[in-house]
Amino acid sequence: MKKFYRLKPILEERVWGGTKIIEKFNYQTDLKNAAEVYHVIAIPNHLDNEVIGMNETLSEFYHHHRELFDCNTPDMPVRLVSANAVGNLSYHLHPTDEYGLEHEGMRGKVEGGFTIEESGEEYETILGHNAETFEQFKNWVENNEWDKLFRRIKGHVGDYSHTPIGTLHGESGDGSTITIAFSSNGDITYRLYDYDRNDENRPLHIKEVYDNVTIPDNTIMGYHVEPYEKNGCVIYDYYEKAKEYVGKRIKVNGTGTYEREEFMFLLGLQGKGSVNGYEISAGETLFIPAHSGQLNIIGENLDMALLSYID
Repeated sequence: MKKFYRLKPILEERVWGGTKIIEKFNYQTDLKNAAEVYHVIAIPNHLDNEVIGMNETLSEFYHHHRELFDCNTPDMPVRLVSANAVGNLSYHLHPTDEYGLEHEGMRGKVEGGFTIEESGEEYETILGHNAETFEQFKNWVENNEWDKLFRRIKGHVGDYSHTPIGTLHGESGDGSTITIAFSSNGDITYRLYDYDRNDENRPLHIKEVYDNVTIPDNTIMGYHVEPYEKNGCVIYDYYEKAKEYVGKRIKVNGTGTYEREEFMFLLGLQGKGSVNGYEISAGETLFIPAHSGQLNIIGENLDMALLSYID
């Protein structure tokens, strides 16, 4: 039976952050809030999880133990983050890998996410924009005509939202929900609008947005994912695309089995249990090496996010 590994989360405070992640995952911290928690990230000299007991960061672990990942990317390809918002996030986008590497020395980011909560309650978010041409887009930006530019759509708590590279997006929250976000392993955010905060630590990136924004971009919607039961697991297949990311959710109340050939990261969301004897509870992250075979899962209302990658 292959050895599994644990990662130490990285908590980040933000002007828009809430405290629900700290409370739900029982994290001990002196931070005022935890807007974002990086459960899986491997960007050297920036954000890089500690692999507990290995005296290595996740990026080092990836390079030193490539056989455990068995994928062809030069660097760790995916990341997993939780977020809790009180107030408005900026209206922003993420660039392509090529643009990010050329201008920032870091990959871009394609991402998607869901809320742990599944109430089905309707909410409003900003996704994409209403401009039909670059000239119209630029004119609305230069004249601060945000109500014309913003594309406001309705969603439901528990829906999945996939955000391609170049898609502007923003959200607001009252602190009541936790979003789980799967993505490629980058951390570049280009802000177009930040609600006039004038915070020197949160600069705007107008030119970079112009260089990367998708136009037009008025069709993307969140979507409901119907779970199914297999081998004692309730599974949500959110998103799976080669060279981007694999994002799923698995619930087990009792016993279940699950298997896939690729490496996996499992993040406990709710409840508690074990995977092949390794205990897992809310806020804990396990790394499952590639080709680990069948996972035997025991859970008491165990709810987990699953992150993986396909070449």
